[in-house]
Amino acid sequence: MRKGLSKIPAGFICIFISLFCMSAFAKDRVYQADVVVVGAGGSGLAASVSAAEHGAKVITLEKREIAGGTTSFAEGLFAIGTDETRVASVDISVDDAFDHSMEFNHWRANAPLVRKFIQESPNTINWLHGFGLTFEPWNMAPTEPRVWHVVGHYKNMEHGAAYVQAMLDKCEELGVKIMYETPATELIIEKGVIKGVIAQDSRGNKVIVNAKAVVLATGGFSENNEIIAKYTRYEPGSVFPTVPLGKTGEGFKMALQAGAVLDDAGMLLMMHPGSYGPGFKPFGDLDTMTTQPLLWVNKYGERIIDDKMIGSLMVSANAIYRQDGHYVWSIWDEDTINYYKTKGLDTGLGVIVKAGTKISNTVKEIEDCIKAGSKNVAMADSLEELAKQMEMDPKSLKATVDRYNKMKADNEDVDFGTPARLMKYIKKSKFYAVKVFPSSFISLGGPQINTKMQVMTKNNKPVQGLYSVGCDAGGVHSDTYTLWTSGAGFSFAATSGRIAGADAADFAKK
Repeated sequence: MRKGLSKIPAGFICIFISLFCMSAFAKDRVYQADVVVVGAGGSGLAASVSAAEHGAKVITLEKREIAGGTTSFAEGLFAIGTDETRVASVDISVDDAFDHSMEFNHWRANAPLVRKFIQESPNTINWLHGFGLTFEPWNMAPTEPRVWHVVGHYKNMEHGAAYVQAMLDKCEELGVKIMYETPATELIIEKGVIKGVIAQDSRGNKVIVNAKAVVLATGGFSENNEIIAKYTRYEPGSVFPTVPLGKTGEGFKMALQAGAVLDDAGMLLMMHPGSYGPGFKPFGDLDTMTTQPLLWVNKYGERIIDDKMIGSLMVSANAIYRQDGHYVWSIWDEDTINYYKTKGLDTGLGVIVKAGTKISNTVKEIEDCIKAGSKNVAMADSLEELAKQMEMDPKSLKATVDRYNKMKADNEDVDFGTPARLMKYIKKSKFYAVKVFPSSFISLGGPQINTKMQVMTKNNKPVQGLYSVGCDAGGVHSDTYTLWTSGAGFSFAATSGRIAGADAADFAKK
């Protein structure tokens, strides 16, 4: 053999070997599983663990190079009736939480699904205790109950990152195979029966996973402008992703491929106030200013909201979105800068930046943004100059500020009812402003599901073997995410994944 090869030019040998390797590498990769989970975020990891706990052979496909998705940046889960809430003297019944949720959603949400989710919330917390996770109950905003279970430390991590690591450890223990950089592209369906998933790996090779059950857990569609334009009330590009992670709606599309009907409760984005642009520092001091109870004006210099509602992030983001141009300006003066230096923040950013935190870098961050060329901040020695930088009528802004200051002095906000103690004078030079936009943490809404998390088609028929969980499912919310059930997105991800994984494993055994 060596003798024969020695007579062939080396260049031809290299070409032959290269072509052989390419053709060999290009073969379809075929795998067998009981359950395939599409996505390794909060809901996908829960589904993977739960299915494996129930005896299924599980393969999980993850589009990105790491697991976690948006959950890595989350903080806590909604739950009632837990040991944590009992010790904190929080007594909220299933009926109370259910009634509030349904009334808030104008009874447009999927009532059996909402009730199942609320009933199962303490069981999810107990389930997670078994993986070494701990929780501390908080309230997201002063007007909300203490039902937000913030995840404690686990292996030098906390919050959502701790949850993700605990799930990954359990996946490894149970033998779950996670294939990274392998986005699923379509379902395998034969005569209406789910047979698995087709994906593509990082080298462009086709990956086929044959399975009896599929759980869709791709994290929603918050970065897919086509879906946003077609199915939601938002203008594409008007709401900015808090953390861009490539949430482009693969699960949404695959559910439609299987004949799913969309839940008419609502297709929405979980919005909150935020800012962005050159020099802007996410979760920095300037970022916290977008959520403080300060004077907000629209592009015409008109006040648009009760200051105390700014801390109710999803509600205040709605107020921003309805303005012409879908933005507002938050305005304050030198005294307010000094107030937050000495007294601390009125409103926190969850528990990442807690209320009462003293901040001192706001001015420097504004200066950095200005140096970087940002038009989303302003700083001036007069209101007139500030208005010019904001491309706003100076007379309109001055009239609004004068009226605001007078109501503060009179100890009565006759326009919006903000408690005067929360209002802050805007009198002392210098004056500052930051442009505030609606940002989205995740999308909410999608295919209709039942209480087993099965995807539903026309005539109330489930697709046998197909489940949709977390942000890939619809029916829990209508037009606005409520902070009364703070952490409901994270909690529903874990709970729906837990329920779907168990049912998928049982289905695969049939």
